Amino acid sequence: MILKIVIILYLAVLLLTAFYLWHNRDRHFLVFSSKSNTNFRPIMSWTAIILLLECIIGIIILFQSNKYLNLVTLLLSSITILIFSLLINHEND
Repeated sequence: MILKIVIILYLAVLLLTAFYLWHNRDRHFLVFSSKSNTNFRPIMSWTAIILLLECIIGIIILFQSNKYLNLVTLLLSSITILIFSLLINHEND
């Protein structure tokens, strides 16, 4: 039961992250902006869409009987955020 509550909280944070990225894709993100990075808007948009899809997958997995399937959501979202940060930082080189 505690695992489901923690995963629900994680999915809520993931959904809020996707919402934030989607709505701030034309503004500044930390020290990055669309003026300094040419691919800033597409990176932010695609990351938001992928995180939303992973959140939906996570909700479906949450109601499965196998609790180890929740690791799929954690792994996918962690890899997505890692790739996002690498792409954003790569543009500054």
